Amino acid sequence: MMFRLICGMLLWASVASSQQIAEGVYWVYFTDKNVNGYTLDQPEMFLSERSVHRRAWQGLSVDHWDLPVTQTYVDEISALGAEIKHISKWLNGIAIIDADSVLFKEILDKPFTTTTAWKPEDTDQYVPPAPTGSRFALPLEESPDYHYGVATEQITMLSVDRLHDLGYTGNGVWIAVLDAGFRDADLLPSFQSMISEGRLLNTRNFVREVDVFRENSAHGMYVLSIMGGEWDGNMVGSAPHAGYMLCTTENVDQETRIEEIAWVEAAEYADSLGFDVINTSLGYSDFNGTDFDYTYLQMDGKSTFISKAASLTASRGMICCNSAGNSGNDPWYYITAPADASEILAVGAVDSSQFIGYFSSRGPSFDGRIKPEVVTMGVASGVQSLNGGVARGNGTSFASPVLAGSVASLWQACPEIPAKELIQKILQSSDRYNNPGADYGFGLPDFTMAYGSISHVAPGEMIIYPNPAQSHIMIRLSEDVTGHHHLKMYDLSGRMVLSREIDIPGSILLPATLQPGVFILEVKTEHTLYRNWIIKE
Repeated sequence: MMFRLICGMLLWASVASSQQIAEGVYWVYFTDKNVNGYTLDQPEMFLSERSVHRRAWQGLSVDHWDLPVTQTYVDEISALGAEIKHISKWLNGIAIIDADSVLFKEILDKPFTTTTAWKPEDTDQYVPPAPTGSRFALPLEESPDYHYGVATEQITMLSVDRLHDLGYTGNGVWIAVLDAGFRDADLLPSFQSMISEGRLLNTRNFVREVDVFRENSAHGMYVLSIMGGEWDGNMVGSAPHAGYMLCTTENVDQETRIEEIAWVEAAEYADSLGFDVINTSLGYSDFNGTDFDYTYLQMDGKSTFISKAASLTASRGMICCNSAGNSGNDPWYYITAPADASEILAVGAVDSSQFIGYFSSRGPSFDGRIKPEVVTMGVASGVQSLNGGVARGNGTSFASPVLAGSVASLWQACPEIPAKELIQKILQSSDRYNNPGADYGFGLPDFTMAYGSISHVAPGEMIIYPNPAQSHIMIRLSEDVTGHHHLKMYDLSGRMVLSREIDIPGSILLPATLQPGVFILEVKTEHTLYRNWIIKE
């Protein structure tokens, strides 16, 4: 009898300890999402129209991961005196602060709470109807001809400047930046066009009630400048015309697992609003004290709260870019969470000569997956400075936003491609794709190559005959579009080789000086941009 009692006490102590994620902070899972007042076939009740459309554009469904938690469960726990800090629908649970083991036991006595991770048993799905119109903005009429200043090397290293020359600057793509504070970003020159043009879409602090621009930390501001800066001649980012949301999820005054939950809640918020890309220049392994530290064994994409959530982003139609970590020269050495997540792009850091940074965290994930996926410049990276000028800094924190902005510019150019396929195209464009490793992953991506590898239009949207061609081509648009329109032709480096007016349907002579190769034809009408490939023999 006594033996059984002692065993029971030990078992309870183990359960309580496993669900305590910081001093006075406990995590509780719900067993289900029953009777929550929502149904899958009415996603507009819990997702924005843009979020539903993002799924529809990519042929994705709304499923039980998307449903909110059952509010009556939250209310019952709150009635016990619990202070609920964060709520997660993807994890189907809550974080409780300023609690003790007695209160936690009382909460676990509820029939709808558990310490076991939730996974939907119901496989019901709702497929949203296909939206009309264009997903993202059309490209600029003319090349912006940017002078990238201090950011030149990090931009040209990925060939994303060629996308900019084609008019693809991330316009219409929404990027959520989950980071520490964005100190003075509302005052500094790199962000003035973003603010004046209304592309600073939202801000939210998930840590405390402080304006994200007045936080002590400027880490998020540096990161934002690498993507969204537009200060020609000084600092231009990889997606200077994207829309941005700034979310503070990192508490620079401490390091605890509750910051993971803040990140999860922010990622869900970005999803629900319809954001397309998430950049996270954060990583977790070592916390205050040692009781809550992670081990390398847990870097498997499914053991940590933050990595479980990050692994869901692509299935929601988003692309998550995350810094690999700065532990390459430390005893830890490996990537940190959520860089270990599945179906994301974890980013290591190289210098201007494309050598791996000594600090860049190495892979693989504990379960043997290639990590980091790619590398970009993160040694002596160009950033907006707090003093109003520009500066350089080191870290995979600065490598990740170069990639995230490049993803946004590429996605604007190829709006029809789903997130998972776009990730694969980026990997295939990387210089070590056929020989990946634990330092560089698949290597340095080439976004011009990725752009050239993607079919940009549905079959038959622009009809070109003959193709391959030798001296002339006939062009017709399948929707019976007629009239006088402008035609442009580009080679795969992004260089314009032909620009002229044409009557549609109609024919043109190819320039006699045009060398054999693969080219992209574009015809822009009032509402639509048509594209297709042409091979010159």
